[in-house]
Amino acid sequence: MKKTLLCALVIFCLAAYYSYAQIEWDAEKFMPLSEVKQGMKGKGYTVFFGTTVEEFECEVVSVEYNFIPGWHVVWMEGLSDNFKRTGVAGGMSGSPIYIDGRLMGAISLGFFNQREHSNGFGVTPFELMVKVAQRGMEPNLSYEGAQLFNLDSAAATQEYGLDVGQSLLRDGQVAQAPRAFDEMWLDSIADMPSQVRPAQLSIPVTLPTLNSEVIRFIKPVFDKLNFTPVQAAGGGGPVKESPVEEGQIVGTEFVRGDVSFFGYGTITHVDGNELLAYGHSALAEGNVNIPLSGGYVHFIFPSRSRSFKVAGPTQPIGTLVQDRDPAIAGIIGKHPSYIPVNVNVQTADGKQHQKSYEVIRHRSFSPIYTGMGAWMLMDTLEFYLGDYTLNMGATITLKEHPDLEKRELVYKNIFSSRGSPGFGIMQTLMMPMLQLSLNQYTSVPVENVTIDVNIEDKRRTARIQSLQMDKLRYRPGDTVEVEITLQPYFENPIVQTGTITIPKDVPDGLVTLLATNASFHESWQRNRAPLNFRHKNINQLVELLQRGENNSDIIMELFVPQPGLTVQGEEFAHLPPSVMSVMNTAKQIGNSGYTMGTTLHIDKMSTDYVVYGSGMIRFVVDRNAE
Repeated sequence: MKKTLLCALVIFCLAAYYSYAQIEWDAEKFMPLSEVKQGMKGKGYTVFFGTTVEEFECEVVSVEYNFIPGWHVVWMEGLSDNFKRTGVAGGMSGSPIYIDGRLMGAISLGFFNQREHSNGFGVTPFELMVKVAQRGMEPNLSYEGAQLFNLDSAAATQEYGLDVGQSLLRDGQVAQAPRAFDEMWLDSIADMPSQVRPAQLSIPVTLPTLNSEVIRFIKPVFDKLNFTPVQAAGGGGPVKESPVEEGQIVGTEFVRGDVSFFGYGTITHVDGNELLAYGHSALAEGNVNIPLSGGYVHFIFPSRSRSFKVAGPTQPIGTLVQDRDPAIAGIIGKHPSYIPVNVNVQTADGKQHQKSYEVIRHRSFSPIYTGMGAWMLMDTLEFYLGDYTLNMGATITLKEHPDLEKRELVYKNIFSSRGSPGFGIMQTLMMPMLQLSLNQYTSVPVENVTIDVNIEDKRRTARIQSLQMDKLRYRPGDTVEVEITLQPYFENPIVQTGTITIPKDVPDGLVTLLATNASFHESWQRNRAPLNFRHKNINQLVELLQRGENNSDIIMELFVPQPGLTVQGEEFAHLPPSVMSVMNTAKQIGNSGYTMGTTLHIDKMSTDYVVYGSGMIRFVVDRNAE
């Protein structure tokens, strides 16, 4: 009996912990839409600077029903000088509007390019916002975030956004270069759902740097989500704690620490440990579990297009639990955990820098912001437009899971070019994290990420210029010597000799020797034998994500155009056509498939450079050759 009572008490306590009273409609405190009339005077409240909530006067212009089906709008005009100086601004979303002492709604809309002295804005009625809280005020503990990017597109299936196509089979030098990563990135978000509505106020998101490369990368995402990138200090403002009350800044720190990305609006109403804000959705993901923080307003940037608040985060204040069209709703108190990222950097001057930041747990944002955080740190500590060579080591550690055989994904590579040294790190981290977060097998949260970087302020790259062999006929089992001429950047050409052995069971005939850089080799293999890269469980996916060659290696491959066969991820070569037709039966699909040619053998040759370019040369295998 005592055990039963104890269990009941524990269950009651847990239920009490996770249960929250919903914000209820109170006709004495709140004004229904039916009472709002044209010409009514009201008062709005928002922060123009710091953490001081200021009052401004406004007047009802009109009421528009079903502005969006089920969403009515009260159109108003700002009358006070403090409002007229900037007009409606991004970050004012949620600013409460009172009429006759009762809360009527929250600022949510504002058109672009309003003429001078035209200070119109739209208000979401509070009676619609209350309904969001009534959907439940408990966090969704199984929330992982929506899939915002399409990794099923042909472009995005290439592990690092590289595609070589059929050009590798042409005579002589390979003509078609891999597509640029940013082209693949644009393709992957082509089908991303858009939250943009012409009049809805955008959500400002502060970033520590806004160089052109960062903007080119992040702008398509922000445009789709109705986010406005704003450059602001990552450390927030001079105030480290702000009040949690109506009119104050509230938002989400997507990244916090030595790097900070903060998206924000305004609190509309606080009731005990619950709040309503924005007057529109953030991402419209429904029942969620996202951290909330307060904020400090540095100033409002006035613009003839549409102004926006420039703000920074203060302290974490709680958890966002509902994200729907009329409002966001949150609970004040504890907040969800972040992904810790530790970065150790040795810059070109030999100095060591230890940095750290935390990234929101979200299926789509975690991979992007983990990579972007490292990218921005590299730009800040060094430069974003110069010659560089970067040696990188990175470890992505996954949380324990009964289905996982391996928890660590380890990457070591070297990058060199002219531009931002952080781009290669971002690319290395983002793509495997995206594929893990979007996998269809099981949830595998990231426990932490560690990055070690050594940067030199000089470029060490070389392009494959030519290949030369001493003869054109070899016997099976012979070792082929290849002289590879490299053209280093701003140096004289050099020649390195590589060797590769012909397997003894190779039949007589024409063989192609490919000499490629690491990325070209990976792309070619994916095109040649795509079923070798098809995973059927989480462990196969983790194993595939560990593939990849070092950028300083030249990959030498012996290849014949004879089709092979992949069955259950295993490749078979030199099979008779009759055997292949039996193994690749028409009665099934997905478990087996033909390859576009057969790889006989692969070997590597190390260099002191990051290698670009590829080339090929053909020779004859003849058992009677001298």
